Parts: sequence; structure tokens; C-alpha cells
Amino acid sequence: MSTGSGTGELDVKRGDLLSKEPDEPEQPDQTQIPIDSKLRFIEALTESPLLQVAVTGSNPPPGYAAKAEYWSRRGPLKTSAIILESIGFTNRSGSAGYPKEFHDWLAGGSVLATAQEVSAQQWVQGVHQPTSPNSALYWAVDPDAPSTRRIGLLVELGSAGELLNVIWYKTRQPTGGLIFQKAPSRLTFTQVVVGEMKKPSTDPYDIDAQSTWYHYRGEMRSA
Repeated sequence: MSTGSGTGELDVKRGDLLSKEPDEPEQPDQTQIPIDSKLRFIEALTESPLLQVAVTGSNPPPGYAAKAEYWSRRGPLKTSAIILESIGFTNRSGSAGYPKEFHDWLAGGSVLATAQEVSAQQWVQGVHQPTSPNSALYWAVDPDAPSTRRIGLLVELGSAGELLNVIWYKTRQPTGGLIFQKAPSRLTFTQVVVGEMKKPSTDPYDIDAQSTWYHYRGEMRSA
């Protein structure tokens, strides 16, 4: 398995480079992404915004639900590499400036919302079949075990390029349902392509053919 191919084509198999790791202890259900935080996905070369995510805790701003993720599509997702950045809110939840900062982070894009709390049982073994041919699968090193595992991010897009859903992949059913045990400050995702023609793939087994893959698909709704 490659650890940083610029094309997303993975040539080395898991068993060639990656060591075996111990089992993780079970923990109670936790939140998918840290509460009261914001994330953004940017285009790797231009750093132009593609997706921006704001996550509420138990004290959301007016007009928003508690413990929910709000995804705002800011630009067309037609790129071979994207970067995830984790950023904290300047204003604390409940403060006077928090509602405006939360709203401004999502403004300018089409917004979808999904529940934030996820259990390990909601991660299903197998491959998710995209609902749209415009979907794209990206891979990155797994921050929980960067030397041994990979994760996948499948972005489902509509015919007009609109965001329909986001599906996460891991190579084991994650502890407490978390995609990350600790959210990375910055993480690069590369589109998965296969063959000499570098055809885009939405199959996580083209990331790592020798692992067992689990996926989580939340129910996104218009916000």
C-alpha cells in the first residue's frame, strides 16, 4: 500500500509493509466528530474551499439542532486530492459571538445536516454502492494507526454536483463508532484510481484488498 501517492493509485499490498496491531479496547458510544468544532475540506493545490462542516454540542445556536453535523458544499468536488483541516471556534458555545460565527462558517453553500452520535454497530461490514455515478472515493492514512491502516471517504454527488451524502470507511469496526479517536489537525485525502488509465474507483478494496472494510452512512437532510 502506498502512503502518499499523488495519483491515488495504490500499488503495494497491506501484507508487504504493514505490521499487525493489537486489538483496541471497547469504549462507550461517542461523537463522530468533536462537538462545538468546525472542519473544512480544501483543494490540495489551490487551497480553495470545497466543504465546510460545523458541529453542534448540547447548546447549539438558534435555528440549529443539538449534536448535529452541518455540511456546506462551497465548491465543485472535481479534484484528485483534498485536505481536511480541523479548526476550533473562536467563540465558545453559548457566547454572544457564537451564533454568527457558526452561521458564517456555513454561509455561501448548500447545507445538509446529519446526526453526530454514532455507535460501533452502525458501521456495517462491506461496500456501499453509491447512488450517483458522480461519486468519488478518497483515501488517507488512518490517524488512529498511521503505519498500519487506511481510511476512506466516499462523497456522493448528484447530477448537478450537489452533495448527497458522505460515507466513511475504516478497516475495522471503530471503537465507540468514532471515525477518529482524536481528530487530526490536517489530513490529506487522495482520490482512488485504478489501472493504466487511472479510472476512478468507489471500491475501498482498491485502497487495501487484504483488509476487511466497514462503512458508516449517515442520513443527511436539507438544513
